[in-house]
Amino acid sequence: MANSEKKVTSSLPLTGKGCPKGRKGAVGRGERPCSILCIFRARRFSPNSVENDSLILEGVAREMEAMGNEVRMMTEEEVLTLKTLPEADLIFCMARSNEALEIIERSKARIINEPEGIRICGNRQALTDIMRRLEIPLPPENGDNGIWLKRGKGTAEVAEDTVFCNSEEDVSEAMRRFADRGITEVCRQAHVVGDLVKFYGVANTDFFYHFYPTDSGRSKFGSEEHNGKAHHYPFSAEEMKKTVDRLATTIGVIVYGGDAIVKVDGSFVIIDFNDWPTFSPCREKAARKIATLPI
Repeated sequence: MANSEKKVTSSLPLTGKGCPKGRKGAVGRGERPCSILCIFRARRFSPNSVENDSLILEGVAREMEAMGNEVRMMTEEEVLTLKTLPEADLIFCMARSNEALEIIERSKARIINEPEGIRICGNRQALTDIMRRLEIPLPPENGDNGIWLKRGKGTAEVAEDTVFCNSEEDVSEAMRRFADRGITEVCRQAHVVGDLVKFYGVANTDFFYHFYPTDSGRSKFGSEEHNGKAHHYPFSAEEMKKTVDRLATTIGVIVYGGDAIVKVDGSFVIIDFNDWPTFSPCREKAARKIATLPI
């Protein structure tokens, strides 16, 4: 498989040939193997996570092939080059560029995650507006413990896309730096004191995994240090999943991840939500669960 950025290693056939006959497909339990297309994310949308982003989709592909389905794989770059997709019953989509999403959404296949939902995740203001409408708990814009500024459109690609500010003077300077980079839309959130909790979920299933990144040392850009050591305040993971699933199903991002702050009283606010994360600490379980979605 051609890939100018990263060769995806897999034992799966790229043409779908040689799938076992007589096995029922996963989609609707049909009489034939179903055609599954997996589209990998472009490297620039996977800062410090290129390999992990590939591994989760490869895991889903293996699960789908084990069910007797025909599995093909493409990169986001290949989608842009070919301008068209092979026929498929189901597409697992990790692409993020609007150009690729426009091509993908022309397919008649079921698409997980939905292209419009992926676009919403890349537009913080639009996402925030939907979260407010759904009464998802969010941080206020102002507070006494610092301010976070995040680029308003596009997912974070570099550390400078998410900035912590101690004062309004810092905010002004950070806004100037954003403007120098051509970024004019910036979202503002007050820093909320509490435990930083990272979560991974698959809506419409029982899968929900959470952990404390300050315990594990996992970090994409190192900004977790502002939250300090986790106190492990008790909270309801069931309620958090119920809350985030409501957002996920509304925008069509069934495979999701994000971050929350759990306060000392057990209440929480959602500070980030994104499409198809790495699932790195729970990859095998997540892949098995994602593969059950079409059934």
